[in-house]
Amino acid sequence: MPQMTVDGRTLALSHLDKVYYPRTGTPKGEVLRYYAAVHTALLPHLRDRPVSFLRCPDGVAAEVFVAKNPPPGTPGWVRTVEVPSNSGELRQVVLEDGAGLLSVVNLGCLELHVPQWHAAAPGLADRLVLDLDPGAGADVLTCRTVAGLLRERLAADGLEPCVKTSGGKGLHLLVPLEPTPSARVSAYAKELAAELEAARPELVVHTMAKARRTGRVLVDWSQNSAKKTTAAPYTVRARERPTVSAPLSWAELDAAGSAAELVFTIAEVPERLAAGGDPLGPLLDPARARPLPSAAPHRAPRRSTTGAGTPGGRDPVVLTPPVEVMRPAAVTAVPSADGLGGAGVLYELKLDGFRCVAFARGPDRPPFLQSRSGRDLAAEFPPIAAAVARLPAGLVLDAELVAWRGGRFAFEELLRTRRDGAAADVALGLVAFDLLALPGRDVRALPLADRRRLLLAPLGEVPPPVQPVLATTDRAEALTWMEQLADTGVEGLVCKAAGSAYRPRGADRVWVKYRRGDTVDATVRAVTGPPARPRAVVLELDDGRVLLSSPPLSPLQSRQVAELAAGRLGAPVHDPQYGDVRPLTVPLRAEVTVTGRPPTARFVRLRGD
Repeated sequence: MPQMTVDGRTLALSHLDKVYYPRTGTPKGEVLRYYAAVHTALLPHLRDRPVSFLRCPDGVAAEVFVAKNPPPGTPGWVRTVEVPSNSGELRQVVLEDGAGLLSVVNLGCLELHVPQWHAAAPGLADRLVLDLDPGAGADVLTCRTVAGLLRERLAADGLEPCVKTSGGKGLHLLVPLEPTPSARVSAYAKELAAELEAARPELVVHTMAKARRTGRVLVDWSQNSAKKTTAAPYTVRARERPTVSAPLSWAELDAAGSAAELVFTIAEVPERLAAGGDPLGPLLDPARARPLPSAAPHRAPRRSTTGAGTPGGRDPVVLTPPVEVMRPAAVTAVPSADGLGGAGVLYELKLDGFRCVAFARGPDRPPFLQSRSGRDLAAEFPPIAAAVARLPAGLVLDAELVAWRGGRFAFEELLRTRRDGAAADVALGLVAFDLLALPGRDVRALPLADRRRLLLAPLGEVPPPVQPVLATTDRAEALTWMEQLADTGVEGLVCKAAGSAYRPRGADRVWVKYRRGDTVDATVRAVTGPPARPRAVVLELDDGRVLLSSPPLSPLQSRQVAELAAGRLGAPVHDPQYGDVRPLTVPLRAEVTVTGRPPTARFVRLRGD
């Protein structure tokens, strides 16, 4: 059986000589070679989107059918996700590499169709699509005229479409959007199509009735529904000839002299790609995404370029404190690059500091440094507050507030600084590892890989103390960093699914932390001894066990616990196991080591806020 090695996996291919397109004599092997040639351009358009297939296992002249579930024979290493469905549980394939793509094509999956949303955020569209379908007597050049009108109309709302052929007789317009509920995108697209029909009834219809479509172009807005899909860029089509849904530049579309010049087959597209790159590149750039207008299209005013902060004078601050944060789960081993769901992993250095969500709120509002418990740390760390105040208004960073002294991270200096101010030889820093908002734009629904790219852009020109965390997608490189930087106080790695949205619920499935040492996190539920000089703490481990710290707290530990527990202690009660204790009305988090049988919990330190 013929074999092909793609992205490190060897695939067994079958029936390469089977004719898929009788009219042109095109065999299955040529279709596989086409997908192998274009997969690096195609896959980014499929990233984290569940794929539906049009299957033609015996060619386009035989049975052709839609498949949503993974086709029989799909390798176990191909990622699948659960997708909302009215008919019960539905699992669909998510294609992440060339091997996965070619494995399903080998199973007869000819066409690839995807929704306008990501698997991490079902029903939250990040693009708008308009399918231009010519009726009898019209053609792709008629569609070109309609596309130009729609392009101008979308520009009035601050939206810039990309264009591709449908692979048949029509065109597809695709617009990058900030994540927006699919129902709202669909309503906007419908009104846009109805508005154009009202303005040009001799050219455009927006309803499906075929009797009205002669000589006109249907602007099909319905594919914006969360339940619908659209032919993916670069997909082969199951038509008489092996045509492709081919991306175009607007200049190329305008220059076409005939409909035939806008038909592309699997023999032509790889060469086009090699010569000119992907014309749909802007669709993949999260910085190009724009908000959908809040008004209905026919009432939407042209966007003003005046006003402060964002286009149209909108308030750039879209997130206000407090926000719920994602918390990684502790693990005992660093996950592999295809772990955490299989969409890739971003490995970040785990630093020793205070969790801090930094809100830049502009010149008229002070910055807010949200601690783990929701308090504002700005007054306790003025240099960091001043640095955040200089960032663009509306920027919100999830970060670690750290102190650096003597060539290493010094957690104890954070405790001392909040009480006495920073010593002359202590440098404070804010190391950002995630982006929650840009000016005028909440980006939490975007995949982490996109948020990381957007994070690096505003911080590229920002001097210390604000800087991005060191991160990589290479597991071996991350492990090397962790060992080489151990002497600086780097604790370990935080590992995150590259396709994960910023959703606190379920964070433990997509964010994990690996600590080099033998410490674990615990919750301080109560203290024993005088409030000003606690002797021990009652700890609840994350697995539910409750232990009393032993040996007794050191003087420095006792002072730290007393300072942070002040104002949180309830009235003393008698515990039958631990004696007289004072419960905490608001719990604190601590780092401890647990050893022995029965287990003993040695207190290491509190985790600040």
